[in-house]
Amino acid sequence: MDFDIAIKDGATAYVGLLTGLPWETSDFYWPYDAERRSIPGIWLSGKDGRRVRELMASGECEGRIVSDATVTEETTHNVVGTLPGASDHWVIVGSHHDGPWASAVEDASGVALVLAQAKFWASVPQELRPHNMLFVLTSGHMAGAAGTQAFIAAHPELFPQVVLEMHLEHAARQAEVVDGEVVPTDDPEVRWWFTTQAPELEQLVAESLAAEDLRRSWILSPTAFASNPATDGAYFYYTGVPLVQLITTPMYIFDPRDTPDKVDEQSLVPLTKGAARIIAGTAGCEPDTLRVPIQTAADETE
Repeated sequence: MDFDIAIKDGATAYVGLLTGLPWETSDFYWPYDAERRSIPGIWLSGKDGRRVRELMASGECEGRIVSDATVTEETTHNVVGTLPGASDHWVIVGSHHDGPWASAVEDASGVALVLAQAKFWASVPQELRPHNMLFVLTSGHMAGAAGTQAFIAAHPELFPQVVLEMHLEHAARQAEVVDGEVVPTDDPEVRWWFTTQAPELEQLVAESLAAEDLRRSWILSPTAFASNPATDGAYFYYTGVPLVQLITTPMYIFDPRDTPDKVDEQSLVPLTKGAARIIAGTAGCEPDTLRVPIQTAADETE
């Protein structure tokens, strides 16, 4: 990250200029890894950032950052529920329940999608649930996915029995900036479905999305962009379990403008049905049916 490079190179402070955003904001919740750093930092809006650039271009100038912050350690909790199924194996369905702002898309929409799965699968007889089901809403997403990491560390015995781990995040409307304001459109934000590269699973996901007309969806490998999926469930990748993880990345996701009007309400039911189709399609699968060796981004470029 730029600020870590700056620290390594001897910087005594970090000033980030949000000149690339098409609206005025200095509220940018990044980074969210909960790492304490040795220097103060600040984000400046585009207007203020351009002013700083002008001052720097005019000759030698001096600036000072005053940081008055209190850092405390707190305890938060994951929320977990289970349903018995028709096999001794497990399907995990997860998202996170924290966010930095109102975070309607970042936080609440994923919670809604997980609760919808829990409600649906609780409404059918046990014999129609293909496997035992575990629903988890993790805390600490904005602190380096602390809840996900804690859940994985606490349950190592679970993962050899997992047929599928599904993460559901960010039912978002695409937005545009009009007169400096972030305005939602009627189009869904492009959806990324990070999916384990088992042909049977990729086909199941594709057919399920098509059945619910979930357009603007990309099925990607878990390491398409980095060494793990760009989701709250990223660390499940290293357990070796098969993954289907949904996320979108609208431009307002780290900004207070992530408000309820940005949630793509019309996609909530199709997303719920599509996810349920994928889970139902794992009937008869054993834990190793859909597994493939863990890969890194470097492996894919070779």
